[in-house]
Amino acid sequence: MRLSVVCARLMAAVVMACAAIGGWAQPYPAKPIRIISPSPPGGTTDVLARIIATEMTKTISQPVIVEYKSGAGGVVGTNAIAQAPGDGYTIGLIISAHAVHPGMDTKLPYDSASDFTPISLLCRVPNVLSVHPSLPARDLKEFLALVRANPGKYSFASPGTGTAAHLAGELLKLRGNVDIQHVPYRGGAPAVQDLMAGQILLGFNNVNTILPFIRSGRVRPIAVTSTTRSPVLPEVAAMVEQVPDYENAEWYGMVGPKGVSKGIVAKLQAEIHRILNEPARKTQYLELGVELIGSSAEDFDAFLKVELRRWPPLVKQLGIKGE
Repeated sequence: MRLSVVCARLMAAVVMACAAIGGWAQPYPAKPIRIISPSPPGGTTDVLARIIATEMTKTISQPVIVEYKSGAGGVVGTNAIAQAPGDGYTIGLIISAHAVHPGMDTKLPYDSASDFTPISLLCRVPNVLSVHPSLPARDLKEFLALVRANPGKYSFASPGTGTAAHLAGELLKLRGNVDIQHVPYRGGAPAVQDLMAGQILLGFNNVNTILPFIRSGRVRPIAVTSTTRSPVLPEVAAMVEQVPDYENAEWYGMVGPKGVSKGIVAKLQAEIHRILNEPARKTQYLELGVELIGSSAEDFDAFLKVELRRWPPLVKQLGIKGE
């Protein structure tokens, strides 16, 4: 074989190898990223997903697209995250029900603990126990006296079975020695509408959902479910002031499928931290009762492990079943 031919072939091989290496070394992200929202448009999950997508698109030179996959209390969207490749191009939101579902349903299509890569805890939102103004109780002490004197008479609304708001009511039954019945709704909006109309007299909802109707006087706040009073409702008691060992809040986090590399997680976490810790945005959300966090991946991982140890045994103890 002539030397020139050998050299040409060697050169071609080197070019191909360099091209391959260049492909592997291409910086992340090299194509659009999708954020899966397990809830329909309009709620807190949607708002967070769209804020992150909009702000990330401005800085990473690739489109970030929100894709809605709702159903089965968030299981459909969460499963879509779990089934995606672990390359960092599909990430998604999970909410506090993620830690509740393992106690309700042994047939989940994914493992809540091992099939995801934690990226960041996004925010915490306390729930509020509110009542229709016709209910003859103006504060937590009066409320507890009323429902304890009338076991089984009152029912409470929640946005759905297994939500943090539902668990807030079940915890009150367990820790507060009250007999109230759960009425699940398909989302927070219809639950609030029936509460304002007096079709149901008690309800648990995220503070940011119910706050406008508290301020307009259409519902009366009785207690917040966080361990301290909310800065947006300073005159409203924390449930723990009258009910020992009580704590409940909705949380939202960002995860990827199993196997996302530490380098990609670090890049995503840094973007989320930048977005959620922007001072004006944090102030805006605090005024709605929402605590924006933007944690590290390591802190979110530790938080998730605690939640997955805490809730499933309690859910089984309470006998909560999936719909």
